[in-house]
Amino acid sequence: MEFNYTKREWSRGSVYVPVIPISLNGFPIGNALVDTGADVTLLPMELNDLLGMELDREKAIMFTSAGGEDFRAIPTKKSIEYSIEQGGFRPILWKGIAFFVKGQPTILLGQYQCLSELKITLDAPKKKIRIQQ
Repeated sequence: MEFNYTKREWSRGSVYVPVIPISLNGFPIGNALVDTGADVTLLPMELNDLLGMELDREKAIMFTSAGGEDFRAIPTKKSIEYSIEQGGFRPILWKGIAFFVKGQPTILLGQYQCLSELKITLDAPKKKIRIQQ
């Protein structure tokens, strides 16, 4: 499967970032940022209102963001089913633990039980991302 990068505006102009359309437990949640530097997948806590996942608060972990701020991430007790779909292709499906964070503005797909399950090719000059399982 191949997807286009998404254009984002910021204080220094425009930047193109690799995103993919993702569904969690069969619910399409929109585009998620492919963050190859993230240890784990981070989801906004508000998204759990829709998914209704049971969280394991006793196993919450403290992380430090790229900007140096500490935050608390709470894992799901059971694996979430990830799905990437595109017309003309079989869906790519896998399961893994994700972490919910209060105030997390973006869905970030990280390495643990997520990106580690995929073959990803980033083609920045062409602003394309290719995904295989």
